[in-house]
Amino acid sequence: MRKRRPRNIARSRITPAALAAYRAGDVPALHRALNLPPWQVSPLEVSGACPWPAGTGGAETWAESERLRKELQCAE
Repeated sequence: MRKRRPRNIARSRITPAALAAYRAGDVPALHRALNLPPWQVSPLEVSGACPWPAGTGGAETWAESERLRKELQCAE
């Protein structure tokens, strides 16, 4: 008998509500729409090098926020 592999379905976090909040520049609404933790840097606020010290919530989530920003820009 073979084990079944779980289906790996890529689900985008970019919803119409997230896209609308991104376009409006609404940081709190974007955090809610993307279900981001409170310490995560908003995708609206990432650009350039990370200004946060290593080991902080901002530094730890910077790359993820950059990735989300790119997804939001591509979805526009």
